[in-house]
Amino acid sequence: MKTIIGQAARGEDYFPRPQITEEIWSKLKSGSNPLLVAPRRVGKSSILFDLLDNPRPIFITIYCDSEAVNDENEFYKKLFYLVNDRLGGIKKYKNKIESFTKDLLSRIDSFSVADASITLGQSKLSYLNELKTMLTNLKLDDDRVIILLDEFAQTVENIIEDKDVRKAISFLENKREFRASFHKKIQFVYAGSIGLENIVSKIDGIKFINDLASIRIPPLSEKEAREFVKKILGDNEINFNEQSFEYLIQKISWLIPFYFQIILDECGKILKETSSNEITNDVINLAFTNALKHRIYFEHWFTRLRTAYKGDDFTFVKEVLNLISSKSSVPSTEILDLALKYKLEHSYNNILNALKHDGYINNNDDPKIYRFNSPLLREWWNRNVAN
Repeated sequence: MKTIIGQAARGEDYFPRPQITEEIWSKLKSGSNPLLVAPRRVGKSSILFDLLDNPRPIFITIYCDSEAVNDENEFYKKLFYLVNDRLGGIKKYKNKIESFTKDLLSRIDSFSVADASITLGQSKLSYLNELKTMLTNLKLDDDRVIILLDEFAQTVENIIEDKDVRKAISFLENKREFRASFHKKIQFVYAGSIGLENIVSKIDGIKFINDLASIRIPPLSEKEAREFVKKILGDNEINFNEQSFEYLIQKISWLIPFYFQIILDECGKILKETSSNEITNDVINLAFTNALKHRIYFEHWFTRLRTAYKGDDFTFVKEVLNLISSKSSVPSTEILDLALKYKLEHSYNNILNALKHDGYINNNDDPKIYRFNSPLLREWWNRNVAN
């Protein structure tokens, strides 16, 4: 089986979602900067790589993962060299880029040699200004540079934690001004495993991203799930009847690619061990049991919260999820009781919204009733965190 777990699918391994990509390209053509809005593990990074590998005419796509960045100048340094390298590889822009690079090097007034490598005095440069200068002086004809920006929200959070809120606000403000000033030359598609809206709302910075065009990425439809399963099974002669497929859909419930990948991977192991070629309900049940033994599949859901929340906020989040994991659903009144316990009655709704956005829980069926999105995650949480 062609299972890809925990990393972005690319090329022939990617499961196309044409409605989403068409909406993204439509927003880009109109001059907007799309923000992909979806919980973790839905496949946002895979969509970015599809845009990278299959650009439309006039668009020059560049992928940038800024997850480890914790400084504004470092962020623009990364962008500067990515844009520089990409455009420098295009014949009609090569000479102009080389000329700009030569000028840049001439303005670096110091360097040191250490460990047989040359370190230039680039810390003195403002890479935001360098990028602005390069784009201002570069005639792009009808082309537009598209930065596929992965984990930008993590960058903002890093700056908040490692620097301070003031620097994060300044970063967001400068980023918006940059988008407005160079919108005819460079655009961005934002994605990431944590919600940008959640991060900036905590520092009262929504006004700095309200120019972005939100595009929601839903779970797979049942029809898409069926096609996705067929893609994973490939040409293997595996029997998977309609009743068992419906049972798999029911068991997974929250139809995102990640959960199909891990369950079908476990099914493949079971079939190999038993020399069988049929996925039955019993095989699916055992696959669920086996998947829950792999902490690596679920541990990040806990560690993400441990990083994002501190003190009473974290204790409240953990108790809320413990409570919901122990039941099939929990009324909002019980959650309010917990909020009152930790004196969070004025902020707990923001926390619940963040948990919904990041894919932990939902209240889709009834605004006053909360449940886990994924039965798999609920069971893992109940076994490993709540008890």
